[in-house]
Amino acid sequence: MKILIFSYTTRILHFLFATFILSSYLLSDIPSLLWLHSTLGIAALFIVLLRVIWFLFGEEGAKISSFDLKYKSLKYYILEYFCFKNSKIRNPAASYSAILMWILTFLVGITGIVFIGAKYGSGLLSFLYFRDIDPHFIKEMHELFGNLLILTAGLHVIGVIADNYLKQSGIVKTMLDGTIKVKAENILPFSNSKLTAIFSTSLILLFILYLVSYRDNIFFNTQVSHNDYKSLAPVMYAECKECHVFYPPNLTSLQTQMNILNNLENHFGTDASLDNKTLALIIQETKLFGKIKSQYKFEDLENNESITKTEQWKHFHEEFDDNWYVEHKIKRTNCKACHIGFEDGSINPFEIK
Repeated sequence: MKILIFSYTTRILHFLFATFILSSYLLSDIPSLLWLHSTLGIAALFIVLLRVIWFLFGEEGAKISSFDLKYKSLKYYILEYFCFKNSKIRNPAASYSAILMWILTFLVGITGIVFIGAKYGSGLLSFLYFRDIDPHFIKEMHELFGNLLILTAGLHVIGVIADNYLKQSGIVKTMLDGTIKVKAENILPFSNSKLTAIFSTSLILLFILYLVSYRDNIFFNTQVSHNDYKSLAPVMYAECKECHVFYPPNLTSLQTQMNILNNLENHFGTDASLDNKTLALIIQETKLFGKIKSQYKFEDLENNESITKTEQWKHFHEEFDDNWYVEHKIKRTNCKACHIGFEDGSINPFEIK
């Protein structure tokens, strides 16, 4: 007869987890979709948290007692695949792969949060932006854990298919409806609470809604605030906009801003001289909003050196080669083309067009 071994909650968490990690991985190489990639990754991390709670305190069939984590069992499962008889609901390979995927998802999520904090000054660990941390190493670790996660998930899927067709276990159907055929004496009193399933699903959907609807959430926010310079520094804004996009005063240090204003007759190869009254007003606005040290850590520039020549700018844009700018018909100096909050003083990576 049939009995239930996987509850609604267990199945929902399983398939949502698989969907989120795969979707996030597929979007990982598209810089303009960093926000969506991160949203899906954080959602997967949240599901792992729920699944670990379920692993410790949940319904039968999901708890630690249903996992076969004995090394001897794994050894016999591999060496005597067709003869191995499960003593637990999950075979040793499925048990170990599930635990490993949870651990790898945790490592992927944590390194991702560290990376956006260290490189962009955004999210839970935004303070790392002002510390001496190499984002390149963190990114490499993030990608390594991500690749290992997908590899483990792939092997898990292969194992499920092999078990389903080579051993005729019917595990694919079991994963869908939660039931399995057993002898009467093996019946176990597993529960299948719809209320718990609805609660856990609602919790996940509410968390995702929070991430999606509130862009300035704790995972994506930045220490750099938006300023309406058009209203706050109208003279500076109007004069700059006559020739190019407005470069906010927090982009470089106050000293760099003053060096530029004191040499406007040779402004990046152009004579941008202003009358004394206008120049005085701009200097006043610059001193009001300029920073002693750039929030974005751009080093001081010579008057005729583009910000795109700095190591920090190159570091931010390492994913883009020359062909990318040609293909998208964007000048390197037109920051506003990608950063929608640029003229307000923000280059938050989650505000990309």
